[in-house]
Amino acid sequence: MPAMRIHVVAGVLFGLLGCTQPRSLRCKQVCSREAECVTQTQIQLPFDEKECVAACSALEGDSDNAARVQRHADCVLKQTACGAVLECP
Repeated sequence: MPAMRIHVVAGVLFGLLGCTQPRSLRCKQVCSREAECVTQTQIQLPFDEKECVAACSALEGDSDNAARVQRHADCVLKQTACGAVLECP
């Protein structure tokens, strides 16, 4: 019986891993920069970098939103001032 439980747990874990979105380097860079700016400016904005990367990666994989993700990433990554980063559309 314990061996059966291990197989069930392993199956569930592998199934969950298969359902996760791959995290893109671009999303990691953008969300890291935004997190840095939220911290530096001490703005009272709820921001979770991991959630940002997950949402960005999901949108990036959607053909209707991929261009928006690209425009936002281009804006964030070219800005030098945090105020400008946080104003990117």
